[in-house]
Order: sequence, then structure tokens, then C-alpha cells
Amino acid sequence: MRKIFLSMSALILLSTSAATAKPLITGQEAQYRVRELSVGMPWYQNLPQALAESNKTGKLVVWIHMLGKIDGAT
Repeated sequence: MRKIFLSMSALILLSTSAATAKPLITGQEAQYRVRELSVGMPWYQNLPQALAESNKTGKLVVWIHMLGKIDGAT
């Protein structure tokens, strides 16, 4: 019985297409958010410089290490 249930569940999941999924946000909204992150906020290119500024201002440092570019042009 369990095997049949798992088979039916897999069949249902595999028969639905990701293309029919509703996007969470529009392309324009995504573009706006990327622009705000990449231009609207000050970014430091090296960690020691960011830490020195953090010590002066008392603000936190958010360290993001990513492959590619945040604007999608990887």
C-alpha cells in the first residue's frame, strides 16, 4: 500500500510543470531590487576596509561571498 502511495505521489509531482508556477515577483520588481542592492547601498570591496568602518560607526558587517554577479551577468 505504501509503495502504491509513493508511486502515485511521485507521478502527481512529476506531472506538474514548473512553467505553470506563478512567479513570486515580476521581472521589473526583481530588476528594481537588484538595482537597489547593487547601487543604492554602499559596498566595500575588501573585508578589512569594511571592518575598519564598522569599528568607527558601530554598524554590523554583512559578508556575502558569491560566484558571479548579483545583477545576473555571471
